[in-house]
Amino acid sequence: MNRRALLVSFLSLFLVLLAFNFLWAVGKPDVTSHEATFLGSTVNIHIEWQSPNPIVTVRISIANKQQNIKVDPYDNRRNPSGYSGEVNVTIGLDWVPSQSFNYVIQLEDELRMKSALVTGKVKVPPPQQPGLQPGTPPGTQPSKQPSGQQTGILIVNIEPQNIADSGAMWRVGNSPWMKSGKVVYNIPAGIYTVEFQEVQNFIKPENQKVMIEGDQTLTLNGIYNSR
Repeated sequence: MNRRALLVSFLSLFLVLLAFNFLWAVGKPDVTSHEATFLGSTVNIHIEWQSPNPIVTVRISIANKQQNIKVDPYDNRRNPSGYSGEVNVTIGLDWVPSQSFNYVIQLEDELRMKSALVTGKVKVPPPQQPGLQPGTPPGTQPSKQPSGQQTGILIVNIEPQNIADSGAMWRVGNSPWMKSGKVVYNIPAGIYTVEFQEVQNFIKPENQKVMIEGDQTLTLNGIYNSR
């Protein structure tokens, strides 16, 4: 093969590789994971993605409203396939739904390439759940609630997120263990103890005394620290 033919072959190969890289770079972003947690008057949505180019905007349509979330460049992590990332978004609701409802997610990258529309469902717990007797010590059964008694709602979030994702749980009084963000309805007004599970290599939060008030929602954070 003479020098001219070799040069032509090299240039052809270079153009093919260049075209391949260009097509890869302008590929569409993809939502790889999404999960919504109903928190009474708000919804927390966790979104993860994989994209050839950094994501700059996350659009969420939910409950007849749309929210555009600007993504920090540092939330995009470089990897062999492009960029991965995740965001947690808390959206306030204008009304409290009584049944599950849908949301729609779309990503947009720095080249204005948009992902396909991804639909998810926000699961709304049943409005009636067994409550807890005020002052009931851990380990005893709650008694039947008298009619007309005021009740409140309790939400407990566990931090940091990786501890919550690993399955760390909490409970109030003698209730079952629950995941981070779980909503407990119809707790009779009174004072309760919130307890957190042990997690290996971490110091769990101290037990916390909380006051549940009628027709009120109390949100509590439990923070685990490294040993």
